[in-house]
Amino acid sequence: MKRTQKSFINVMTSFLTNAVFLITAFVVQKTLIATKGAEYNSINGLFSSIISMMSLADLGIGTAIIYHMYRPVAERDEEKINSLLMFYKRCYLVISGVVLLIGIPVGLLLPRLVGDTQIPDSIYLIYALFLADCISSYFLAYKKSLLYADLKNYIPDAIYFVTYVIQNALQIGALLFCNSYILFLIIKTLGKIIPNLLTSLYIRQKYPFTKEKNVKPVEKEVRQDIIVKVKGLFCHKIGKMLVTGSDSIVITGVLGLQVMNLYTNYYLVISGVRALLVRIFEILTNSVGNFLLDSNPEKNRDIYRKIDFINFWCFGCVTVGMYAVMQPLIVLWLGEEFLFDKNVLFVLTVSFYLDGMRASVNTFKEAAGIFHEDRRIPLLEAGINLVVSIVLAKLMGAAGVFLGTIISMGIVYLYSYPKYVCKPLFDMSYGQYVGKTVEHLLVLLGSLGMTELCIRPMVGWSSIPNLLASGTVAVILFHAIFFLLYGRSEEMKYYWMLVKNKVRE
Repeated sequence: MKRTQKSFINVMTSFLTNAVFLITAFVVQKTLIATKGAEYNSINGLFSSIISMMSLADLGIGTAIIYHMYRPVAERDEEKINSLLMFYKRCYLVISGVVLLIGIPVGLLLPRLVGDTQIPDSIYLIYALFLADCISSYFLAYKKSLLYADLKNYIPDAIYFVTYVIQNALQIGALLFCNSYILFLIIKTLGKIIPNLLTSLYIRQKYPFTKEKNVKPVEKEVRQDIIVKVKGLFCHKIGKMLVTGSDSIVITGVLGLQVMNLYTNYYLVISGVRALLVRIFEILTNSVGNFLLDSNPEKNRDIYRKIDFINFWCFGCVTVGMYAVMQPLIVLWLGEEFLFDKNVLFVLTVSFYLDGMRASVNTFKEAAGIFHEDRRIPLLEAGINLVVSIVLAKLMGAAGVFLGTIISMGIVYLYSYPKYVCKPLFDMSYGQYVGKTVEHLLVLLGSLGMTELCIRPMVGWSSIPNLLASGTVAVILFHAIFFLLYGRSEEMKYYWMLVKNKVRE
């Protein structure tokens, strides 16, 4: 199967599975609130954020391993593949121990993080189950790197899709028929172990050479390069953790569990949609990694512009649409008492857009293994975010937390990407990158402003007509602006040609 065919299958499989994940997540969240109440929902959101921070313990080893696996997989060098897999396996055993060592002292701080709570279940037991869920996610996970490097992401995605749907059905049953949040969490943990086990069995069948027992150690040069990249990735992991995961802690610590309860629901929608779109670009990273093996800056720049064009088209449209439908969706899903102020929604959606627009650059950055060079940037971004978010949260409430995240992104867009990615990989000047980034942002803000003017008269409508009409208006309006500005661009002509060629086949 050709590289482009594999990439297309990977993208479509990931898009469809993540769409189902988002829909089922709505149902699970609604069931959790209906059966256990808002306080359990807040605890679930807070602990999910804390445990997501634990993922920094993998240090980004998986990304570095996959980077080194592209060539051996392309050349079918079974000996090197086995060496990398064995190295990855040993790393994950160490990582599991590190997560446990980090998790135990964090658990002792739970009373300060949670504050006064009236839930009958032990918060320590709940936290222990979240920690077990995190550790279990490493079980046999290292083997998936072979499928990712071989552009067969659709295999683990399909396996996870089936087990995830079953997991959600069982979790809903645990809440509705047993009224047990503890059983709900146990089922969630099993939902991590089983797909990894099934994927491992698939690999043993399709790649029989992975059964080899006498595996040579990873070459010294490769191991040293992985260590260098991991040091850089560790900084990226910590930075990402503080930028994204700390929002929940800042909200809980400064504004309280009540605001956290509102944010948890908005975050579910936003993170689900983000995962749906970003996953596409993560899959493209594997294709780009193969492409970079035999390319030059001019080819890189051409491919980057095409990917960035799609990136803006997707995230721009979804951002405007999300802004239009979020409020009626929350009312229809949970009720008016779960609504944020419209100003908070505006800042949230702009933050979503800026985070999403990083995908096109990150696709090349990660595929090229650029982790060490910019290792200090995410730490600086995280520091700015944490300080500014806390200050603005006290001054502006929830909107201040997300505005702090937006401000902290400036160092990435205005300094890191132009210097460490665009210049060396694309031979692109500072003005070319920043100019296009600002242009896209202004188009997005203009689209949001015009959308607000158009949907404001619909505020008094009932939820379903409001949601459908607002979403339709937003999508049509964005595309009218988009095609007016970019309908004759080289990138648009390229994609129109692709569509025409597919239709003729």
